[in-house]
Amino acid sequence: MMAMISIRLAAAALGTCFFAAPVLAQEIECHNNKDYLVVSKTYSGDAGAQFAITALNGKPKPAKCAFDAKKADFVIGKPGDPLWFSAQTGSLLILTRSTGPQGDMVVYDLKTRKSVLDVPSDDYAAEGGKLVFWQRTAAATKKNCPSFTENEKNGMVR
Repeated sequence: MMAMISIRLAAAALGTCFFAAPVLAQEIECHNNKDYLVVSKTYSGDAGAQFAITALNGKPKPAKCAFDAKKADFVIGKPGDPLWFSAQTGSLLILTRSTGPQGDMVVYDLKTRKSVLDVPSDDYAAEGGKLVFWQRTAAATKKNCPSFTENEKNGMVR
């Protein structure tokens, strides 16, 4: 009788191990150019990522990609602000803030460590330290959009 109780307890204990809640992994990504290393770490259980920025100052990037806020020169992002890496060109770090199809473009100047642009935009081109983008400024109407009627017929206007 005692052996049967022990087996049942052991089976019950093992059963709880197999049904433990899943752990969400934090993804680490490294991006760099000749001037800056940007290491992103996604939040577990929250949208977005945090970014550890390190000036390379002529040194090569580290061999191992690791997020270390203490060793970084500065950190961008906090839980609740869904920032995502988009591009890095020159001293500009281009991020998107979004949890859906339309978002904002957030641009940091890594030299000054400040956000220099935070606008509603979905389309941009970044090359050679320059940024060109389209900014959403108002809802489309027949008055401000020459192709509004055609777009509406094609189901592109809500």
